[in-house]
This record gives sequence, C-alpha cells and structure tokens, in this order.
Amino acid sequence: MQANRSRHRWSVGLAMGVALSFLPARGGQALTYTSGDLVAVFVNNGNEVIADLGSLASLTSGTSVIFHTQSTLGANGGNGGIFTAFETNSPFNGVKPTTIVFTTDPGLSPLPPSYDNNAIVTSPTYTAGIGAAQAALDSGSLAGGGWLESLNEIAAGGTGVNFVSTTERSLGLSAAGNANSYSNQIGVGSNTINNTLPFSTAATLSANGKVVDLWSAQTPKLNVSSTTLLGTLTVDGNFAGDGSEVRITFSAVPEPGTLLLVAMGLAGLAWTGKRAASK
Repeated sequence: MQANRSRHRWSVGLAMGVALSFLPARGGQALTYTSGDLVAVFVNNGNEVIADLGSLASLTSGTSVIFHTQSTLGANGGNGGIFTAFETNSPFNGVKPTTIVFTTDPGLSPLPPSYDNNAIVTSPTYTAGIGAAQAALDSGSLAGGGWLESLNEIAAGGTGVNFVSTTERSLGLSAAGNANSYSNQIGVGSNTINNTLPFSTAATLSANGKVVDLWSAQTPKLNVSSTTLLGTLTVDGNFAGDGSEVRITFSAVPEPGTLLLVAMGLAGLAWTGKRAASK
C-alpha cells in the first residue's frame, strides 16, 4: 500500500475506536496486489472499478474503506450494477488445503455450505471448483498466472483503462475493452469465478447499504470441503451521491466464545433482574 492515504480514507465505528492505517509504499503499479489481499469489483454502465482493500487478515470489524471512482461508473456510481469481492492465499498449485474467499448475495439459495463435501452434485464438483477458482484468481506467483496478479500489470493509458490510482490502489476499466477486466477474465457472463463455482458470487446494488455475505471455502483433501461465513460487507455504491465515491464496510462474524460471553452476560442480567423483582 501507499504511505500517502490522502484520498483513501479508512474509518472505524466509535464502538471500535478510530484508527487510520498508513502502510509502506510498494512501487508504482495500480494495485500492487499480493496474495491475501481482499479485492473488490464494481461493474456498472459497461465499466468497472477494481479496488484492493489490503490484507483481509488485517481488516477489523467496523472498518470502512472509501474509494473514488473518477465517475467511471456513471452518475449513480455502483448502484444499479453488481459487486463482488475475492481473496485467496497460500498454499497454491494444488497443494492442500486450498482456500478461497468470495461474496454472495444473502438471498442466495441454497447457501454455499450446502455444497460442502459435494453434497449437491455439480460439474465441476464443488471441491474441485474451489481449487480451480483459486488458480483462476491467483497462481501464487507475482510473475503472473492468476487474474488478481495480472492487475498489477495494468498501467494508465492502456487499452480500455479509464484511470489508475496508485494512492488508493484502485483502477477503472472498460468491461469489454480491457482484456484483463473482471468481466472478460472472471465474470464471463455468469459471475461464478470463470465458471468454476455452482453459484454466482455477485450481488446487485439496488441502493446504498447493500449487505453481502463474505465466505471462506477450504478443501483440505479430495471431495472434502468446509465453507464458513467470515462476516459481511456493507456496500454503498453511491456514497457521495454523485457517483464519485463507493464505500465498503466490513463486519466480522463474532467468534463463538464472544457469543457465549454475550449470552452469559444476558443471562446474568436476567437473573439479577428477577432477583431484584422478588425482593
């Protein structure tokens, strides 16, 4: 990421405190993507905005990220179009366990865990699709091979390139006019990560405040998989109201231990209330 975050604002809800992240510069490419980064995609009006949110592991619940779109998506920004996001990390090249992270619309039915261990017959199988999806996204080598890695090679002034922002680690592309666009490489009409998954990873943004699910799918061995909900992303496709900004807010699923503590606390309050009422 870049040391200068003047146009890339990170804000955390008051309940979590306020934090600003300034990370070391990593060169002049648009995204400077590395494995483990969460990359978001907005598609609307024949154009795309692709934005690197940085390491998924470093995102804390309540973190919001704002990107400028250079009005590439039109007056309504991302609203009226689609949104999706991806992450993957080592090991690569078929070494298990294979892991990918992706979004889905919360209205998707059946939900991704229903496909675990190939319980629903698909072609390719869900477990094989996880591996194929990882290879399509990231080969594990910055020399290239995966779509996410190829984004590092996109430069301002190229064919179908609308803008490149090194400070925000984002870029705008013509969906049809750039060979490395999401639509040409990963979406390919079905939004199923190059036709590897049995469901769409995209959600339609009808208005600000769209909530999408963020899943992690892992296959530790042949025909075995585990898909878990990491949290949600709340997407404001037209945050500024004039098509110039989008905002993404990450909310993590509480750890089981946290839920247990909350439940115990509520039970304690209820017991205290009953005790006080009996006196």
